[in-house]
Amino acid sequence: MQKLGRMISAIEVILKHVHEGIVIADSEGRVVYVNDANQRITGLDNSRIFGCYVKDVVPESSIPEVIKTGMEKLGVKTRVNDKFVISNIVPIYDGGEIIGAISVFLDVTELENLNMKLKRAEERINHLSKQLSTFLGEGDLIVGRNPLMQKAVNLAQKAASFSSNVLITGESGTGKEILARFIHNNGPRKNKPFIAVNCGAIPETLLESELFGYEPGAFTGAGLRGKPGLFEQADGGTIFLDEIGDMPLSLQVKLLRVLQDREVRRLGSSRKIKLDVRVIAATNKNLEEMVKNRSFREDLYYRLNVIKISLPPLRDRKEDIPVYVRHLVEKLSRRMGKNCPKVTPSAMKLLMRYDYPGNIRELENILEKSLIMDEDDILDHRDLPELIPHPESRRIYPESEKHWPTLSEVEKNLINRALSSFPSKVEAARALGISRATLLQEIERVRHYVSSQTKRA
Repeated sequence: MQKLGRMISAIEVILKHVHEGIVIADSEGRVVYVNDANQRITGLDNSRIFGCYVKDVVPESSIPEVIKTGMEKLGVKTRVNDKFVISNIVPIYDGGEIIGAISVFLDVTELENLNMKLKRAEERINHLSKQLSTFLGEGDLIVGRNPLMQKAVNLAQKAASFSSNVLITGESGTGKEILARFIHNNGPRKNKPFIAVNCGAIPETLLESELFGYEPGAFTGAGLRGKPGLFEQADGGTIFLDEIGDMPLSLQVKLLRVLQDREVRRLGSSRKIKLDVRVIAATNKNLEEMVKNRSFREDLYYRLNVIKISLPPLRDRKEDIPVYVRHLVEKLSRRMGKNCPKVTPSAMKLLMRYDYPGNIRELENILEKSLIMDEDDILDHRDLPELIPHPESRRIYPESEKHWPTLSEVEKNLINRALSSFPSKVEAARALGISRATLLQEIERVRHYVSSQTKRA
């Protein structure tokens, strides 16, 4: 016992500051040392268990077994009152004699919470990485020579130095989130969070709780511990509200209040939380028209529209297409593990002629398909997808010509074009003027048609 006491005294300063719980028992199984973390994790009063037999305090403890057998036990799950802990228990030797055992343990709940936080962080990183990879340059903003794009980036550089709200407008796929990140990364908040949320992708019933958070039991299905909203998570940094035009009117009122008061109140709570958050919003809709139609609040529009930056569509900056093509081909080749192919003048000429309703996102999609088709490390017009018309396929069919495309063929090409141009089936359906359910039905019908034609052939 004296030897064990001397060992403990020699390292007590270290043991006292360890985050994990520590219990040391002598050769008879009596508790001779516990650190402060033991009481925090187990809820047991350290003063009451000191000197007691371990089995009397924690009947399920494996410490007596380790003392008896001299075999360590790792990753042991043990119940302590109404809690569970994970322990690593090893014997303490003096020469060849066992003089006790030490148990180092963690709260299972703490471990689960830590794993959950790590999982959420990983999911967020993967989500952001996936979002960024759909735009140009894995987050790098390429300006090019187009004066409209240069003007937009110059304005973004000026906006980066301030905390004023920014509204970015532009068609889908023009790189609005990339510009928002550029503003954040070039300003004083660059080392703080950047939280992106797509207001059109989250169901209306969940959007409020996602943005503003909720207290335990605030609504049916609410978590027992509550949850901070995205505004709270962005405190000190930037929140990017993409597709702000899709936000329902009922939430627009609450968002306006947050912007005015710089504070948020979780669902189910009366407590207001002060915030320091920069807001960057983006939309591919005409908010001025929506204000006139009363589908978007005028006061919210002017609150967001402090600095307005408009991104031109790709068809209006075609002189920069070769720059984008070279950059995207290099990026996609690295991602796909292929040699970076040479783009022939004929392929570049066709790419320059196309209008890109899906903008940079569609250009990336086209180039990815082309790289899959390429077999000789030379990207020519034959490697481009069907939606890019090839020179040899150009024919003008007179009315007497029998080789008119069928209606199903036209529908197939139109659906493929929409799916290539837009990031989701919801947006593709919206562009086609149909519902998502109808689009799915049409996709299935066209698939059956193609399958039947193939069998006939």
